[in-house]
Amino acid sequence: MKRVLVVEDDPLNAQVMTHFLSAHGYEILIARNGAEGMETFKRERPDLVVADIQLPRKNGFELCFEIKRDRDAGTTPVLLMSAVYTDKSHAERYSDELKAEGYFIKPFQMNAFLARVRDLIGYA
Repeated sequence: MKRVLVVEDDPLNAQVMTHFLSAHGYEILIARNGAEGMETFKRERPDLVVADIQLPRKNGFELCFEIKRDRDAGTTPVLLMSAVYTDKSHAERYSDELKAEGYFIKPFQMNAFLARVRDLIGYA
């Protein structure tokens, strides 16, 4: 079973992501802040990381940067999401610089999100 780490400090958003991805067969790991996200990433080595940008203790940009420079991370894809950084060109620039595999502006279409997850790690 493919494992997805969702790093989201909003409990409702985390619950929605968990239920949606679980319903499609993915195992979900949850972290509530960026530092916990990195700890969970190192311990669990998920197949995909989905991280909000506005996180306490380490934001999503910092988390992505840390994952991408971790030698043991291999090619673990990272999807970033935000309701604050809604300027598409700004978001894409950050994604390109950090080598993130995608950036979703909240609220986003869950089916488009699922399609990107499947493109990156396959079906559950």
